[in-house]
Amino acid sequence: MTYRGSVPHGHGSGFNGQTQYPQAANNGGYDAWGNPQFQQPYQNAAFTPIPYPHQPQAHNAHQQVQQQHQPQPQNANYQFQAYDPSFDQRPLQHLPPNGVNAPGQLVHGMQQPAQQTPHQHQYANWQHMPPPMPIPSPSYQTSSPHLPPPVTPQTMPQQQYQYQPQQQHQHMHQQHQHQRPIPQHANSPATAQSPQLPPQYMPNQNSRYSGTNARIGHADPVSASPRLSTNAITRSPSVSSARSPAPTPGLVPHHADTNSLLICLAEEFFSKARTETVSMVENIDAQNLHDYQKLVATGLGCLEVVLDSPKLAPRLEAKVRFRYASILCEETNNVMEAETALTKGITLCERNRFTDLKYAMHFLQIKLLFSQQKGKAAMIALDSHIRDAEVMKHYHWIYAFRFLKTSMYLQSTNPAETHALENLKAIANLASQRTDRAIFVLASLLEGLSLLKTMKDDSIVRIQTCIAQALKYQLEDSVRIPQLDVLALMLDLACSLHQKSVQVIMQKLRSLQNQIDACMSDKSWHSLDTELLLPIRKTNTQVISHDTSAVLRPGADNDAHDYLVMSFWSKLEAYTVTYTYSGLALLYQTPRNDRRIFKLWEEALAQLQKAGIKLRGLPNSLADAIARSDWHKEWMCYLYILQGLHFATHTRWAEVKNCVVQLENLVKPPLEGVVVLYSTYLAGVYHQGTGDLKTASSIFRNRMFSLNGARGGGNGNRKSTELEVSLLATFNRLWIMQHPEYRDDRLTLELLEQLRPLCADHPNMEIRTAYNLVLAAVQTNPPIPMTAVKMHISTALNNAQSLGNVQTLSIALNLMRAKLFQSIVGDQALKSARAASNQAKRSGNTLWMSVADGMLAQSFDVQGQSLDAQKAWEDATQYARQAFDMMRSENAV
Repeated sequence: MTYRGSVPHGHGSGFNGQTQYPQAANNGGYDAWGNPQFQQPYQNAAFTPIPYPHQPQAHNAHQQVQQQHQPQPQNANYQFQAYDPSFDQRPLQHLPPNGVNAPGQLVHGMQQPAQQTPHQHQYANWQHMPPPMPIPSPSYQTSSPHLPPPVTPQTMPQQQYQYQPQQQHQHMHQQHQHQRPIPQHANSPATAQSPQLPPQYMPNQNSRYSGTNARIGHADPVSASPRLSTNAITRSPSVSSARSPAPTPGLVPHHADTNSLLICLAEEFFSKARTETVSMVENIDAQNLHDYQKLVATGLGCLEVVLDSPKLAPRLEAKVRFRYASILCEETNNVMEAETALTKGITLCERNRFTDLKYAMHFLQIKLLFSQQKGKAAMIALDSHIRDAEVMKHYHWIYAFRFLKTSMYLQSTNPAETHALENLKAIANLASQRTDRAIFVLASLLEGLSLLKTMKDDSIVRIQTCIAQALKYQLEDSVRIPQLDVLALMLDLACSLHQKSVQVIMQKLRSLQNQIDACMSDKSWHSLDTELLLPIRKTNTQVISHDTSAVLRPGADNDAHDYLVMSFWSKLEAYTVTYTYSGLALLYQTPRNDRRIFKLWEEALAQLQKAGIKLRGLPNSLADAIARSDWHKEWMCYLYILQGLHFATHTRWAEVKNCVVQLENLVKPPLEGVVVLYSTYLAGVYHQGTGDLKTASSIFRNRMFSLNGARGGGNGNRKSTELEVSLLATFNRLWIMQHPEYRDDRLTLELLEQLRPLCADHPNMEIRTAYNLVLAAVQTNPPIPMTAVKMHISTALNNAQSLGNVQTLSIALNLMRAKLFQSIVGDQALKSARAASNQAKRSGNTLWMSVADGMLAQSFDVQGQSLDAQKAWEDATQYARQAFDMMRSENAV
């Protein structure tokens, strides 16, 4: 009977095994079972029977002779992949449905008595066509944790073949004559039939992956062909070299197919875990976290099995190591394992000259260093890679590394330091030389953004210079990127808000809103996509590929540009930022439309609550989802703070309390910094406005609002915004201390002494205005000279008028009336009182309206106008009643 093993999928031709069975004497061309005999079988086509672990591992001919007398078991399983006219004529027996044999297997009952062998825990390795025996399930048998455990047969019957001693001696003699070692390669038939089985199926427990020669050597088969030796297998010239289109049914697939399957499974696990991050952030419990970690761990386990494969292509191994390290960086705290994987991957890329993957791994390695708070080491490594890329003239990666350096500087406490700005200027110079206009525009805008975060004396002028540099290429097609256009207009509006230029603010706000409206129909900018593609002129050096698409993406063949990939803001995110900025800009409008301001901020809040963390697309990992959730909460806190402060200026304390409650629910660790300061300050304002001065005073005395060391080194790393909030809290504290029960002259002088160097020349005009109002209003011992009071009131009035701040102007006019025209007879005093009353009504603050009308009634009374005085006093009483009713109703709530 002739057995022919199929060629494994994806490899070269194998060999057709033929085994000669005992022949009966004078059979007339047929064997003992009635099968036709071929007198001249194919040369090099005989199958070599391999003893399996149930029989001793014999290594000499004497042990093989002893095995001849062992009977053959019944019901041996045969598996036919291809057969010829010499098909076996024995009757077929159906296999019981035990799930062991694959479809297409034929089972023959042998005519010899069966002999049961004890159960063993070691299974034989697969060969091209092993002797008839029960085989494991044809499903993938791997050690991956996500796959079911292999089915273990209870018995392992084995087939023994009997040979005549003379034939066996002759075959061994031919084997030694024709034996010659053949080096193994990808097309070796023995190599092709080496599936990745679990360790319990491996005959050699000392080695995880046994080679083909070792398996054949341990089996010590008896060859029936002079071309087939015990240590080497050669191709049969009679077998076609065509590749098989599909893997052989019933056999475990080749390791290459197993690796592909494991990689696909790993990506499926990672994708499944990624889709669950959105729901997990909303409600993280132990079970969901365990399931998520199990998905990630199973995916990593699949990649580990692939990396342990002995015959992995170098390119594929580098890509798998890169992916494995990136998942470790994003999802775990296994820093050492990630660094080890990157180091091995970089070494592999250098050995095989995979320049693109080597740069990508260096990029990830630097991000890993920066995430471990090793900023200095990351910067040193960055500078080294930038120098190497400059020497090799790999301009694409010079851009990538320098922008990574820029992002690190932007996350630092001083983003506008000299080295950060020099790095951005180096990007702009290189982009100007290579005519990469989009890169030049982005570098200029990021330089302006870095200056905006620090806001020094000359920052506004330098920011305007950066914007002008970016806009000089606005007519070129490569620069018409909607994200960059919106960023330039947003940066320009922010400068105007700092300058407090009322007319310019409204003009720039209209330009920003028109640009946002134009972007609604732009299909290149998706609503939830944060990906920004910057065109870079192609070079002859191929240092990028599709494997580096997360950082540098190659353009199409007919495209003259490659693309630098950056994470920017989505269209929906830009809309929400525009709503927030529009509300701030409308505060300077005259007359001010408060209803529209609140509507804009409510729309921004609705967008945030509707989109959630998906405002910037689907998170990449659980850590990324948590970071986005914190950012989402921080943005909502800013909006609640803006609303609460604006409600407080209109004495709408019920709405202020709602904002305070929302902030108490949102402001929790890890939120810190300015958000915590502003939310605490708003709580103090609420208690002060509702008459709870004790609670308000305790809040403003909090250490987070301390000004100690503000001029020294202790405040060197403190942000300007945090310092401004502390200054506001100190102003409120001084106002409270004017109450007789909280009067403290010594502490008042100390606080004024701390404020003087910080506020006298502060770049923010609103801070200077509030400081002058405080100096004009507080009572000190000894008192401030009247000439100084007049100077402070005059400065505050001029600043308030230039700012267009109705609330500040109302306070300044009332202070002028109280300090300079108290009990004064004359038209000037009456004009001052009337101006203060009118301005208080414009501000909408009922408390200040009551104070202003009360002073107006007193001025009328001094002038002898009793009717006007009585009417003004009634108005003041009504406004005071409304203010107290608001506070009373709020306290009842």
